[in-house]
Amino acid sequence: MHVEGTENKGERVLSPELEFLTSPTASCEMRQALQTRKREYCAGTILKVEAEENTATYCVLSGWLALSKSTIDGERQIIDVILPGEILHPTSADGHSSWIQIETLSRASLAVVPRAEWSKLEATDPTIRKLEATTIAASMSRMSERMLRLGKGTAESRIAYALIELCLRLTAIRQSKNREYHLPMTQKDLGDFVGLSSVHVCRTLRRLNRNGVISTMDHMDIRIHDVETLAHIAEVDLDRLRSEIISVR
Repeated sequence: MHVEGTENKGERVLSPELEFLTSPTASCEMRQALQTRKREYCAGTILKVEAEENTATYCVLSGWLALSKSTIDGERQIIDVILPGEILHPTSADGHSSWIQIETLSRASLAVVPRAEWSKLEATDPTIRKLEATTIAASMSRMSERMLRLGKGTAESRIAYALIELCLRLTAIRQSKNREYHLPMTQKDLGDFVGLSSVHVCRTLRRLNRNGVISTMDHMDIRIHDVETLAHIAEVDLDRLRSEIISVR
């Protein structure tokens, strides 16, 4: 079911994650659009159904989104996770329908800006096109890493990569410190993200816990104890991965 959010027109929308908003080059029009188009959503809200008409651009001010596709029999694959400060254009090549289902993984605040209005903002604010370009490049880089492991990786390498990717991205927006963060996903959600059953996810997390690589607490609070070992399992170079998947704002 598609559930609409409520639009809050009086709130100030300047989150620390969206540093580009405080830039001297950010236009008043951009600030006003993010403020007046701000909407709040509860966790588990479906914002857009795959193939549904789409006429908006989504700017995530806070919270997590899952982008997913499903088979006819209801099997879901989470294609990407969208974090605060990222911009999403879900319109497909036909110019009007959404190529993806969008769902909130946590309570989230988004600016849902009509496409025509967003196009005008792009024309007046040069920082927007730069932000969009780096966001798309980072998204393509991380999705290619995940696709590699979905096709060729072990269960451990898939889980290890996902935990490292999210840690790096959250650290970049100051939502992770000392490699600790909250993962607002069930084990089934994580399985849908890495292409594993919840049973495989549970077994793999337990093994990583037993080996002292990570610890999981209180409904998916993650602490990475041995990032070098986790990176070895994921088969990634941390510095290179960081440079490829983190948008430069």
